Amino acid sequence: MDGLTFDDCLRVVDDPRAYEGWRDDFGRSGPYVVDSRVDLPFVADLADRCRDFGFPERATELLVAHRETWDHPAVQRLAAHYQWLVAERYHPGTYLHLGFPAPPPQCRLFYAYALLGLAGRVGAEQAAVGIDAAVTVATFWDIGQQVMLHDRIHGEADLRKGWWLCHHLAGWLFRIGRLQFHRRFADDHHGPAAAGRAFLDVHIPEDGPLTRAGCDASFARATRFMAEHFPDDDARWFGCSSWLLDPVLAEILPEDSNIVDFQRRFQITHIEEGWPSGVFEFVFDRPDLDGAAPPDLHTLAPVTTLQRAIVDHYRAGGRIRPVTGVIEIGDP
Repeated sequence: MDGLTFDDCLRVVDDPRAYEGWRDDFGRSGPYVVDSRVDLPFVADLADRCRDFGFPERATELLVAHRETWDHPAVQRLAAHYQWLVAERYHPGTYLHLGFPAPPPQCRLFYAYALLGLAGRVGAEQAAVGIDAAVTVATFWDIGQQVMLHDRIHGEADLRKGWWLCHHLAGWLFRIGRLQFHRRFADDHHGPAAAGRAFLDVHIPEDGPLTRAGCDASFARATRFMAEHFPDDDARWFGCSSWLLDPVLAEILPEDSNIVDFQRRFQITHIEEGWPSGVFEFVFDRPDLDGAAPPDLHTLAPVTTLQRAIVDHYRAGGRIRPVTGVIEIGDP
């Protein structure tokens, strides 16, 4: 595998041009091959690794079922370079420039396997600096969750938002309790007080209710965690950019809604009028709907209070926008 050239590896992909951004540094990722960091265990061990990270059962089934698609030297050599990009080149302001081309057609779970191959090393490094193993496990859980969600939404084995998971493996995003916290730098959308400073971008995993107690505990633990492990960041703000912060939800949901309670924590600093919100993808598992013009509301079958409120709102001509808000971080 370590003798393969970049052009050798391009023969296993559909669109070689999409990988050209990887060419110049390709030789620098050789140590990831020498150290066998892209190797995956046998099927039985792969299932155990998935369970160690708490993957949904469906994700584990898919990863095990497609395990043989990984066994191609060129696929593994490309994966070694992707691992190198994540571990050595990732930065919260530049991750989109790393490039995340479509995976080799024979290995649709390419990014999931590459990340799993990197997870053991990253976990060991985090343990060595005192990061709780439970935090690492909860963070890497998102690999399996994204595999399962892609299957649920699109009906195929693939990794949903492979670009997103580089944050987790590069040590810039951690799941701490109910919420995920992403170490980033604020921009003008976060208001003049926070702009340009380190902050913690808050994300909400799709695996349970957004209760006040759970969020309180998560914010408190994250404040202590970041102060202990990343004191040089000096993050003074939590931020969140999500359709969940749109004030219209407080008008269409019950007063005691967990979503309404969550959004009231934040000081609104920006409302995006033209950017798609993705609300239908997250609430209805519908692909490629942008929240501004769903193609046919009559195809939806709302069951929950949130689903019914959203459908009624859009039928009345409304929409839900992505909104940015901030919370000042107190002393841990």
